[in-house]
Amino acid sequence: MVVTDEYIELMNCNNLPERFRAGDFGLLEEESATLREFVDNFYESVEDNGCVTLEDFTEFMGFLHVLMDADSQEVQRILTGAFARSAKIQNGLSDVNPYL
Repeated sequence: MVVTDEYIELMNCNNLPERFRAGDFGLLEEESATLREFVDNFYESVEDNGCVTLEDFTEFMGFLHVLMDADSQEVQRILTGAFARSAKIQNGLSDVNPYL
């Protein structure tokens, strides 16, 4: 998965996570674009490889953790888009439950 320098800088603990902890949930257009690009890169990697590495999974879980409690429409749209892509992949999988 491609993780851009812009994403790494944005997700630095002193940047977006700290702002969100302080209750500032606003995003600049370029920040929103960076987060959307991260989601796109994650799901493109999943679709290309048919699986996700542990490193990519933990990075994506960190992304969700930072954004999950943010109270802004833009952040919620980004999260909704991510969950919609996950559902799309899940719907394309076989109906066979591997846990039975």
